[in-house]
Order: sequence, then structure tokens, then C-alpha cells
Amino acid sequence: MDDRLSMDNNPFMQPAKPQDPLTSGRRSTRIDFVTTVLLSGKDASGTPFREYTQTAKVNLHGCKVRTSYRILVGMLVSLECPKSGTSGKGVCIRVWDPPPGVVGHEIAVQLIKPQNLWGVPNPPPDWELVAKNMVHGRAGQGESPARSAAPAAPSPAAPIPAPPIPVPRAPVIPPPIAPVAPPVVAPARPAPAAGPTTEQRLSELERRSTQLLESVLDILRGQAEEYTRNCLEEFRQQVDAVIQDAESRLRQDFQQSYEESANSLIGLRTDLMEQMTARGAQVIRSAEDTLRSRVLSQPAPVQKTAPAKPPEPVTKK
Repeated sequence: MDDRLSMDNNPFMQPAKPQDPLTSGRRSTRIDFVTTVLLSGKDASGTPFREYTQTAKVNLHGCKVRTSYRILVGMLVSLECPKSGTSGKGVCIRVWDPPPGVVGHEIAVQLIKPQNLWGVPNPPPDWELVAKNMVHGRAGQGESPARSAAPAAPSPAAPIPAPPIPVPRAPVIPPPIAPVAPPVVAPARPAPAAGPTTEQRLSELERRSTQLLESVLDILRGQAEEYTRNCLEEFRQQVDAVIQDAESRLRQDFQQSYEESANSLIGLRTDLMEQMTARGAQVIRSAEDTLRSRVLSQPAPVQKTAPAKPPEPVTKK
């Protein structure tokens, strides 16, 4: 974009006469007007953002607004005014560095479609004139009748009067009359060539801003893809390391658990054997005591004597 076009499209350039926007370099009068707007778009890193902020100065073609995000010249942003209920798109055309210790910075935004987006109740008179000129397809700033009217053709030069004829005092032959020179007519100056209209400038600005935005997006897209690949590779390495560490810890924990379980089973078996041995010895003693008590409690058996045989009779011989 050439310097002339960028200067004409800058609504915040210093005019020669701020009181007369029709003859100054500004296309509409700039006023101090504070209102809340919603600024949105993508910052220099390609991250979407939305923030409520306030304007400092406005005119029909743009505004000066403060933002806490990093926005570069040529980037496309959106503006919404909750108070007036209007919205529009614009291009950042200037960035001011913040003073030391101040958070955020101010930027100048030029609207792609000039309008009273800010809801100014009593706008300057030239705003309405500029809007009418835009409707009729004329340039954005008003032109005085002397500048817009075609240059008037120069009036033809007055004819040179003939010299007076001397009155003869004597019958003498009068001198010949000099021929009258034709009037000299200055050639008409050609009308100055008409510059590009506001619509042509806006379309050219929109086309170039779109090209710039596409180029920036291509660059950011490539950087994002490379950054994503690097992040995925780093994430894969971290996941592999975590898996290996988890496997090692699980293996150690499993071995430790196995040893603890084996020791517990051995101790449990030993306890069961001791308990079973003691229980068996107790059962045996109890059975012995029971049998002994039963045996002792029974009466002693009575010994039966065989009946005495009668004596055999003694036979005498």
C-alpha cells in the first residue's frame, strides 16, 4: 500500500485545520468520546480473545481504544457497542507503546465500513455529510464547491482596439490601418483526474488486509503444526517413560507382594500345624481321661466259686 493511500485511510493523522474537516486531511471530525465496546479477534500469537474495553477518541471511520492483548498493525478485529447495539469490523492501523508501569496499550482501529458505531448522540455535522457522500459514491471527505466544480474556462482576451484614424488637415493619403490581431485565447486546462472513490479504497484496503491476514494465518498455521508435532513427540516420550516407570514399580510391588504372601502362607501353615498338634494332643488326653474315668467308675467283678463237691463215699473192701 502506497504512502498516499495509507495516509488518506488513517483517521488519526493530524489535519491542517482541525476545525474544518472538509479542507483538512481527516475524513471526519474526531471527538473525545468514552463508551464501552467489546473488542474481539485473534492476537499476534493466533489465540482468540474477547475483552470489554473503552474508547478514548472516535470518528466516523474508526476509534482509539485500549487493549491488554498484543495486536499488530494490519490485523483484523471486531467491535461491538452494547450501548448502541451496533457492530462492525476494522483493521488495526497504529499501535502506541504503553508508558512505563502501565498495563495494556492503545491502538487505532479503522472501520472497514464507516459508521456511527459508537452511538454518539449529537455527532459533528460533517459526519452526516460524509455519510451522504458515501451513499452517492463520492469520496469520503467532503469537497468544497470550488474544489469539486470543474475549472471554469478562461474568458477570452479582449480584442485589441484599432488605432484612431488621424484627421487629415490636408488632402493627404491616410496611412494604412494596421490589421487587428485575433484575440489570444488561453487553452482550457484539463480537469484533474478523479481519484479513487471511497468504495474502491475500502475494497482495496479489505483485499490487502485479507491477503495480509491469509499470509499471517499461513505462517501461524505452519508454526502451530510444527509446535503440535513437537508437543506430541514430547508427550509420547513422557508417556513411554511413565509406562516404563509404572511397569518397574508394578514389578517391584508384585515381587514384594508375592514374597509377603508366601511368608504369610508359611506362617499361617506353621500356626495351623501347631494348633492342630496341640488340639490333637488335647483330644487324645481328653479321650484317655474319659476312658480312665469310665474304667475306674465300673464296679470290680465278683469272682464266683465253684460249688464244693460232696465227698465221695468211702467203700469198704
